[in-house]
Amino acid sequence: MKVRQIFYASHQDRFIYKYYGDLLNYAYNKYVEINDIDDVALAYRNNKKGKNNVDFAYEVFDFLLSQKKAIVISLDFTKFFDHINHLELKKNIKSVLEVDELPEDWYKIYKNLTQFTYVNKTDVDNYLKDQYGIKKLNELLENKKLTRIMDSKEFRQFKKKYLYKNKKPFGIPQGSGMSAVCSNVHLINFDKHVKQWAKTNNALYRRYCDDMILVIPTENISPKILDELKNGVFDIIQRYTSSGLNIQEEKTEIRIFKNGEILNEKGNKSSLDYLGMVTDGQVVRIREKSLFKYYCRAYRKASSMRRVGLATKRKSPRKELYRIYTHLGFKYKDRGNFITYAYRAHRIMSKLPTKSLIRNQVKRHWIKIHKVLQ
Repeated sequence: MKVRQIFYASHQDRFIYKYYGDLLNYAYNKYVEINDIDDVALAYRNNKKGKNNVDFAYEVFDFLLSQKKAIVISLDFTKFFDHINHLELKKNIKSVLEVDELPEDWYKIYKNLTQFTYVNKTDVDNYLKDQYGIKKLNELLENKKLTRIMDSKEFRQFKKKYLYKNKKPFGIPQGSGMSAVCSNVHLINFDKHVKQWAKTNNALYRRYCDDMILVIPTENISPKILDELKNGVFDIIQRYTSSGLNIQEEKTEIRIFKNGEILNEKGNKSSLDYLGMVTDGQVVRIREKSLFKYYCRAYRKASSMRRVGLATKRKSPRKELYRIYTHLGFKYKDRGNFITYAYRAHRIMSKLPTKSLIRNQVKRHWIKIHKVLQ
């Protein structure tokens, strides 16, 4: 399981980051269209309306399954946000905004983002416990009567001891309204470089934040060809290590597609896992980990409803359970719960020249949930 440090901006800063993040995103969209890399970055885009991970996974699977033979290179970057190079980011922001120097307001935003200060939630929690005591604090929180954590004078004293600052020449906080688009802006030159390499090899290149994939058609799959392609990709990445790109080796996957099957490097039957969808060349499924998390949460909620029913000696309340975890759930435009997501994924993946088992994976969710309710 990935452990991420998430930083929440203060109330006012959140709106400022959101405003400048939107401006940068619009400029980024224009830049990538001009430079022919609009189709590369998939995450945190505001011009891909109506599309989600299912659509992006379908595109990759459709391209792969339309080939006679292909090699797939899939890899992650280690601690991507923590390693973003500040100077590289600044240079790329200027390129995207088409300016020689950042205007004063943009420079202040950049400086605030890269030299960010923060307090740990645990320190705030401990401060509140010392101020009120655990019992009194729980009462205030439960009755929503804790209107402020501390006043200005108390905060000035608090931050002398508990305020931390990023003094490194790299790393931005993950969680601000600017961080997402900056992660894409940071890689504009890398994306252009890999896209050019992909064009030379008639390959498909896509990147979802720190997760990149290349599908490379080839007539000959031999150890020599495989090494040449791997080295070609790794050589490009090596050139950008100063920008903060480091491969997460344990998550690097090489897959071979031939005769309608997906194999690993040793030639054994395998599968390709991409953006929550998995295929072995014959069938498509939702990733088992996603399914497991859904059922764990549904069972936990159902168990809670059952306890309420037993305590009140009435039929347990089920409206919220049904809305969040069943096919009776909330639907509005493209929004919905996990089941509506699975149904949509099944419709889309059924267009592939494979069999979709997604509908079967969630077919018995109603029965399974009600077993817990009994």
